[in-house]
Amino acid sequence: MTRRLADAQGYRRGMVLGLTMAEIMLLLVFLMLLAASALLFRDRDATTRLQAQQSADTSADDERATLRASAIAAQTRLSALEAALEQSRAAATRAEEGRTFADAALTSQVTIFHARTAELAKAQSELQAATGQNAQMRAELSRLHGNAGSGLPYCWTSPDGRPITALRVQLRDSGVIAQDPDPRPRADDPAWASLAGLPRNVLLPVESFMAQTASFVALSDAGRCRFAVDVIDGTSSANKPGYKGLMNRLWGSFLLHEISGG
Repeated sequence: MTRRLADAQGYRRGMVLGLTMAEIMLLLVFLMLLAASALLFRDRDATTRLQAQQSADTSADDERATLRASAIAAQTRLSALEAALEQSRAAATRAEEGRTFADAALTSQVTIFHARTAELAKAQSELQAATGQNAQMRAELSRLHGNAGSGLPYCWTSPDGRPITALRVQLRDSGVIAQDPDPRPRADDPAWASLAGLPRNVLLPVESFMAQTASFVALSDAGRCRFAVDVIDGTSSANKPGYKGLMNRLWGSFLLHEISGG
């Protein structure tokens, strides 16, 4: 009995209000945690309100900046419109002032147009006259130097007796340009070897052309015939003496047939 009483007294010495020291410490810790949580929640609410206020201030600043930019843009457009209006007024003034001068200028242009029309008609008349003279001169050359006048037959003829062209020669003011017909006639004929050194599609002085074709012409002389050559006139309309000189130079060695082309 005495031992049980001693144990009970010792047990009561470690208790306060029926709680042990460990339980009291746990209770204190719990209370401190509740207090800390309350403080944290209060701080978080304050922070949230502060951030919301800052966001509102930022939005207000953005709106104020947007309004200022809009006001500046409106002012700029107003200034541009005022400048354009001023320019329009100035242009209208200049147009009004220049109307009399425009009438005078129009009259002057009409006069110039009539004068140039008369000049054009005169130039066309001169061109027609020159064309007629050129055609007459070519007809005369054909009459003087035609095949019948030369008395020599064509070296190359088709089975029906028509002449076969050996070369195409373009006349220029400063010389001639030799070309092969396409396709080349009688490609296997040995006469082509005598034209191997003749440059094609190159502007040559007529004397160089005649020197390069001398062997070819010698073959026709030996055969008592003449090779047919197509001639394309590329001389200027004012160079009739040059055209006539080239034609005369070629007539002595070839039978010429003028064609149109380039």
